[in-house]
Amino acid sequence: MFQILRIGFFLIAVGLSNASFANDAHSSSADPHEASASKKVSASDSGDPFVGPATEAKKLYKRYKRASEKTIIAIACVRSPSCIEPEDEVLRYSKDALRILQKLDALAAEGDVQASYYRGLIAYERGRYYDEQAELITHPDFILTATVYRRYAKEQFAIAEKNLAVPAKLDNPYACRYMGDIYSSTILGAPRKDKATNFYYTAAIEFLNQGNKIEGANMYNAMKENANPADSRIVQVYAKLHNEEPIVSWRKLPSDMLKKSSSKKSQEKSSEH
Repeated sequence: MFQILRIGFFLIAVGLSNASFANDAHSSSADPHEASASKKVSASDSGDPFVGPATEAKKLYKRYKRASEKTIIAIACVRSPSCIEPEDEVLRYSKDALRILQKLDALAAEGDVQASYYRGLIAYERGRYYDEQAELITHPDFILTATVYRRYAKEQFAIAEKNLAVPAKLDNPYACRYMGDIYSSTILGAPRKDKATNFYYTAAIEFLNQGNKIEGANMYNAMKENANPADSRIVQVYAKLHNEEPIVSWRKLPSDMLKKSSSKKSQEKSSEH
């Protein structure tokens, strides 16, 4: 019975903890500001999904990450025979994470755009984690476990879709990118590639408007995986990637060289005539 309890605590805690590390690359640098529904939410050039000082939603997200890290340590202790009653630690930190999710849900229900974003991001990460775990299970004796993981992944992606749609409507490029990932996957059913392409397109344009060509190129590649390369949206993003002048020139030519270059061009034109 004690061993069964250990396994049960482990499964509960894993669902609340490990997913926070599944896709952390885009979220760890987030820095939000207060936003109203009447204002367009925009990302900064530094790679943050929101501009301004940390709000309560961002602080709650950081607290969730810390609770997740502590839960992982407690899980490791559960696996060790030398630990004394570690299940209490697992439950304590897991409950902390659950309370944070409930608080984010409440803020999102009140219209907090950033709360919707971070709640959706957590669900997205958890969904990705569950799906990845299901893909690792190939033994016939554990097919039921894989099915459970996939069911959890679908539930989390549905939560992510609902919450990320709020900032995505305001053209937040990070939210649009995650929405594109959701619709291009098979977790919620058959991929909706045209819808995914629309979100990737919006994300690409917003990233490029900020001067973030790296993320813009990533969205361009994601669009090519979901639509015909001749699609007008892909063509437009390609043109914006390669033909637009840089916002800030990192090296300026001396004025005398510019004059020489212009005079040389005029001479060439006159010689042609």
